[in-house]
Amino acid sequence: MSAGQASERAAGESPLTRRAITIGLGAIATALALPRRAVAAPAAGGLELDVQLERTRVSVGEGVRYVIEIAQEGRGGRVPEPELPDFTEMGISLKGPMTSQGQSTSWINGQVTRRTTVSYAYYLIPTKPGKFKLPVHVKVNGAKVRAPRIPVLEVIGAAMPEEAVAPSETARPQEAPSDLFLWLRVDKPSPYVGEQVIYAIELYESIGRRVDISLNEPPGFQDFWTEELNVTPTRAEVIDGRRFHVHTIFRRALFPQRAGELMIGRPQADVGVVADLFRPVQRLRRVVGQALKLQVRPLPGAGRPPGFSPNNVGNFKIAAEVDRAQVKQGEPLTLTVTISGTGNINAIDPGEWPALPGMRRYDPKVEVATYEGERVGGERRYEFLVIPEQAGALELPAHRFSFFDPATERYETVSTRPIKLEVTADPNAPQPTGMGDAATPTPEAAAGDGDLFAPPLTPASAPRVGASRRDPRRAFRRWLYGMLGVPAAFAAVSGGRALWRRFGPDDAAREAAARAARRRALTTQAEAAVSSGDGFYGAISQLLQGAAVERAGPKGHGLPRRQLLALLRERGVPEDVVSQLGALLDRCDAARFGAAGGERPQDRQAVLDEALALVRGQALARGRERA
Repeated sequence: MSAGQASERAAGESPLTRRAITIGLGAIATALALPRRAVAAPAAGGLELDVQLERTRVSVGEGVRYVIEIAQEGRGGRVPEPELPDFTEMGISLKGPMTSQGQSTSWINGQVTRRTTVSYAYYLIPTKPGKFKLPVHVKVNGAKVRAPRIPVLEVIGAAMPEEAVAPSETARPQEAPSDLFLWLRVDKPSPYVGEQVIYAIELYESIGRRVDISLNEPPGFQDFWTEELNVTPTRAEVIDGRRFHVHTIFRRALFPQRAGELMIGRPQADVGVVADLFRPVQRLRRVVGQALKLQVRPLPGAGRPPGFSPNNVGNFKIAAEVDRAQVKQGEPLTLTVTISGTGNINAIDPGEWPALPGMRRYDPKVEVATYEGERVGGERRYEFLVIPEQAGALELPAHRFSFFDPATERYETVSTRPIKLEVTADPNAPQPTGMGDAATPTPEAAAGDGDLFAPPLTPASAPRVGASRRDPRRAFRRWLYGMLGVPAAFAAVSGGRALWRRFGPDDAAREAAARAARRRALTTQAEAAVSSGDGFYGAISQLLQGAAVERAGPKGHGLPRRQLLALLRERGVPEDVVSQLGALLDRCDAARFGAAGGERPQDRQAVLDEALALVRGQALARGRERA
């Protein structure tokens, strides 16, 4: 019987009967409507999906909570994870998720039903305006289960800045674009190559509540050598009649490595605003600063000293001292040369050391101490071991250091005073070797080092202690074992040493094996870091430096790069190989100390291939055994 027929028949019935029929018809209509709403429930195995958007209208950079709840009924089985839309294509940054899970149990008609609910909480941060649909689904047994409704997010305001701009000439902002913004501070918009530039990221906020700040994306510093600096304390400023708290969240000292237009990437900071002291629920906001472009000037050619290094830019002084000025012939002394001042103290090049007539000098021990203030500086100490080979009045000549001072825009040269030495003749001192400088002390030199070491201990000079009283009752067996054991042990040790001398590796072979093992370890480290870049350029730099020093020989140890490359040319290494080696080492330095923004794995693979070809080539491999 249809619903219409039932209605006509009800016209002749009593009011109570008509009321009962009406209720029955409503129940039938409700039953007919229910399958439309739960049609996916059987296929989903009792799974429900719900999506909630905290607000449907936000501004660019303003975070909004996006919560997905998945509920599943049943006794077991893993709750499927949600599949999200492509937020990157929409221009929306996604943070999270924070997940939570709960379970409940109920009795229905004598049966136990378990319900598991998993929540995924995200923050969506839009970077451009527009309306965006945010569909979500999960897969169950190959079928898609969608949320009953698709939320739509409307974003208003202007898109985040993309193009780079020149640094501001003013020290502080003149107007406040909003209650939360970034200000990028650069103290020298147009520096020289190698000149120190202080770059800082400051967050201005007048929210009036506690904020939690994190630098979501630091800027990139391609073509800069960088040194990290401490941040300054929070201060207050008044802009447009409004009081702002200024938080310095990032400071770096930058040293540009080439002239021209250099880029500093745009920073992004996430700011969590505490809504209520008693309900610490945060609202997330993202603020983005603009990328900067610096016009870097080349160093002037007028007055530039020969072989000048572009890292010697700043203001420096030099000092020299010895631990003693009166020594015997062949007796060592320590010469300390210290270069100190403001600038890139980690990369300065002292240039050629002066010749020391009548003396032998070994490679220095180098120590660097940096300090942080308004600018980066420090001191670089070179400790030389010097052995006078001639008697009489000798002189350590003046040591000079050249640098470019950006304040005066001139090249300056500072020097030490000559140091006079009084060398007493010693007939037992070794004869002069004529070597001048040496890399490491030879055994002959060590033997002539005067009283550095105590005289060797011989059986005749060994101190004797009182011997214990002989036991007349010692057993004959113990005496026999002792008499036979000593020659047997001596024979075993002597035979083992003879076999090792005959068949074991010599010192040169062991050193060569150790060098080869180190090259293999550095190659493996570089190959493993091609994808991530972590430690890649450090391994490549050590690999190339080691190969160059091996090819140069003992005099290559401890030399600055320019002198090491010059020594390789003297050793007969072709000019194109030396130039390629220097370019690769410079690239490694720029990448290690300049953040290498924009580097791709294929770029690092090309550097690795070029470095391995250079190290394994005949030009650098020839002569390693002699080294």
